[in-house]
Amino acid sequence: MPGLKAMTAHPLRQQLNDEVHSRPSADVHAPMMVTQIATITGETGVEAEREMLRGLARDMGVSTPENFGNHLAIDLGTDETAVRLVWERHTEFSTYAFSRPCPELAPDTAGGAGNKDAARADVPDLNEVFLNSPLASIPEDWRARLPGEVLVGINLLAIPGNASDIEARLPEVFNGNKCVGAGMSGGRAAAWTDFRLHDDDGMSRILVANQTLRPGRLGRLVQRLLDVETYRMMALLAFPLAREVTPDLGSIETELSTLAAETARIRNLEDEQRLLAQLSTLAARAEDLAARTHYRFSAARAYHQLVDRRISELDEVKREGLQQIGTFMDRRLGPAMRTCTAVADRLEAVSARISRASSLLNTRVEVALQEQNQTLLRSMESRTRLQVRLQETVEGLSAVAITYYLVGLIAYVLKAMEKAGHPVNPTLMTGLIAPFVLAAAYMAMRQIRKRVTRSGIAGGAGGDL
Repeated sequence: MPGLKAMTAHPLRQQLNDEVHSRPSADVHAPMMVTQIATITGETGVEAEREMLRGLARDMGVSTPENFGNHLAIDLGTDETAVRLVWERHTEFSTYAFSRPCPELAPDTAGGAGNKDAARADVPDLNEVFLNSPLASIPEDWRARLPGEVLVGINLLAIPGNASDIEARLPEVFNGNKCVGAGMSGGRAAAWTDFRLHDDDGMSRILVANQTLRPGRLGRLVQRLLDVETYRMMALLAFPLAREVTPDLGSIETELSTLAAETARIRNLEDEQRLLAQLSTLAARAEDLAARTHYRFSAARAYHQLVDRRISELDEVKREGLQQIGTFMDRRLGPAMRTCTAVADRLEAVSARISRASSLLNTRVEVALQEQNQTLLRSMESRTRLQVRLQETVEGLSAVAITYYLVGLIAYVLKAMEKAGHPVNPTLMTGLIAPFVLAAAYMAMRQIRKRVTRSGIAGGAGGDL
């Protein structure tokens, strides 16, 4: 059959095709215990995690694939009680889910399904089951060397049985704490949690009662419950930061309001330049806050959306006397997320206000500078006119001086002619010739000035070219 081997494939085709299969949902056969840990590792260091996983597999006597990406599922052991590890790498955190079956909680372990009294008498203490989590099978030194900081630790126990019967044992599991919970998947299962870290193991707890869900559907329910808790904690990372930057943001807003009020009262260029420098300082502080908070607030919004989506996929059904998980999140997580959104909006708004105020002051400074330039130009024009008048005066005086000397020379010639016997009156002739000499000298001076001016203009244009 014809294929694509002869054609050039995109280098990312296989990787993109396999992406939808990179995190397959696992089947959960109740009773089963799942312990999930989420560690904050940042966006680097994934290779160190992979090496840790290879080392754990070697210590447990199993092998790992030669190369694996951001997902790994391995069985740490070969018997029916072996612990299964599912590792997933996310953008800034990694999750390690350890699961093992709990045969001691199977319905037929205590006298069979028909002997309810015997079963009730021999059923294990659920608190002890939670304390004996799959994590206890993992070497302690490996856990101590796990990269990153642990933010989430969850023990989830899924057991078969009627929700009403199991609900009676909630005080045993949650140490009397107030629980939230509901029917799941349209009522075919139920789940409870107290969203608390228990002192005995430092883990939060989720109890699931499976009534009629098949392993695949139960596995997806378990994953959604784990995701709700994990993404809830990741979203809340932004809340302390929002509280931390709020005083600085309030200080910037107060200073900006003060500067805005001063802007209406300034009268000279020095005040405008001083306010512009202060606004530049405020802009730098606001930009520093934005750089510190933008990623965290954006991530919180994304994580909150994932929490809402996972809760909607739980398909909760109200149980009498219990608050649903979705309602609990709306009342407890929602305000924290709205606080983060409000702080992010305030920061964006104050940055925009600083930008507008800076633009206004820049405009005022430019107008003031233009006025100063116009005043300077008018002053230069006035001085130029004075120079022209002075030059014209000098030209007139120069013409008079030249006329004086020329007329004197002509008088000498006329006197010489009179001495030589020519009928010439030197005084009369000098008086008649003087006005014409003055006019000729003045015209000659004007022609010389025009030529010098034209040569100067031509030289300047040539320099510009």
